[in-house]
Amino acid sequence: MTDVRVDSGNLFFFFAYDIGFDIHLGEAATLCRGVESPGLLGSRPAPAHLQYRPKPLLVPLGPVTIAGRSGPLTLDTSAKLFDFGALSVTLSLPAAAMPWDDFVATAIALASDDRLGAAARALAQRLFEVVRPAVARASFADLVEEYALWHVGQFSPSMTGTEALAVLRQDIARLLMLESGRFSAEALPEIVGNPVRYYDNDLFLAEWDAAFVYDPRFRDTLEVIEFLNVQMLELRFFDRLLHGAIDEMGDEIRRKRRLPAILHDPHEKPLRRLSELKLDVTLLRERTDNTLKMVGDAYLARIHDTVRKKAGAERWEATIRDQLGTLEDIYTVINNRAAAGRAETLEAIVIVLILIEIVMGLFRH
Repeated sequence: MTDVRVDSGNLFFFFAYDIGFDIHLGEAATLCRGVESPGLLGSRPAPAHLQYRPKPLLVPLGPVTIAGRSGPLTLDTSAKLFDFGALSVTLSLPAAAMPWDDFVATAIALASDDRLGAAARALAQRLFEVVRPAVARASFADLVEEYALWHVGQFSPSMTGTEALAVLRQDIARLLMLESGRFSAEALPEIVGNPVRYYDNDLFLAEWDAAFVYDPRFRDTLEVIEFLNVQMLELRFFDRLLHGAIDEMGDEIRRKRRLPAILHDPHEKPLRRLSELKLDVTLLRERTDNTLKMVGDAYLARIHDTVRKKAGAERWEATIRDQLGTLEDIYTVINNRAAAGRAETLEAIVIVLILIEIVMGLFRH
């Protein structure tokens, strides 16, 4: 038990979904009455180009109420539509004058509550149906990427980031790991040992599924975390897409062609499919990576890089590079086989023409 209280703060839950190849944001804004997101507010020194291009569409969705530990909890909800086909739903619970122990317990309990995910999916599907006409290749994928951000703007009694980490070390570790047990002295440094700091009264720590931020000016951090969750979703989506294509093309390579194809090239369709897939993945990766650029050693860039590493983005990207390389090899094999097939077909045509010429010659004599 502790006498520390959260005077101001929020519990944020992010859920990202893929709903298509492209969203026409102008048309979607008309359909759902959304507005352009303000993007990064620039509350800290940072390069001027740390902004969305283009900015996503912000759509308020209204409150959601679920049963909590000591009564019903009402969470605010909103959604963002990104032009590269992603939809992000945010559920947030304001925390004002809340005992620190209740803050920690509520956060961990909600993080494992399936009703939050169900509510977020229902909201996302409802919005998807509204904006479907503005979505190219519309399809609500069953993938979801989740992340939680625990925000404290002010503690009572007041303390610096260093003091908060010293006094609340175990609890902050619990928030990051989403577990209620007591961590060992060996485990704690790995969980809370590398905070991102800017001023003396702030603190940022991240793990695989959750991050903790102590900062009254947290809005830009919130934007970066939400966007990174969307990026992680797209990486998982690319992985599924490429994995399915490798299996499909593996079957194509193993398929034996019995007769030369004269009027139809059996390799035309898989080759076209591979070319279109590589183009789609390349375009989507380019648009996703360039929507929000994080460069240099700015505070937000450090937060972005920290969460990326903790979430395993680099491993996903390495897997996708390997899969693209595998598809390139498969493309080469099928293309060579197609070239050989065309050569065989031409040889067969030449032989047939020669035979026809011989037969006609025999008839003439």
